[in-house]
Amino acid sequence: MRSRVRCSSVGNMAANVNDAEKISEVENYLLGYGLNRKLLKMDRYEREYYGRANALDLEAPGEVPLARARMYEVRHFIMSLNNCDEKLFLYYRYVKGETVERCAEMLGISRAGGFRMRKRALLFAYEMLEEKNCGGEA
Repeated sequence: MRSRVRCSSVGNMAANVNDAEKISEVENYLLGYGLNRKLLKMDRYEREYYGRANALDLEAPGEVPLARARMYEVRHFIMSLNNCDEKLFLYYRYVKGETVERCAEMLGISRAGGFRMRKRALLFAYEMLEEKNCGGEA
């Protein structure tokens, strides 16, 4: 009987590790929005205070349009999801840059509920991203 429970626990742990990898992968994709937003803000700062025509184009040509395109891609992906609380959570967390606690407050759920929703939303986004990628290859 104990070995059965142990095997079941190992199976659950493997599923959790798999979920953790999925969450990490999709979160990295979504965090690209914030990174590119900072990149554009730095470019604007350099142009305003140092008078450069396009500061990033001196070092890496085409970086600003690429950053905008990546931001559009992430925002478009989130907005293409079905209307649900998870979509709102992803939008406020990754596009608007709110904390998990603030997102939970806006959605009227507890802090712990916010972290559970974050996990649910990221797994949902992972599934949708996989569908999108598989659909594009076929």
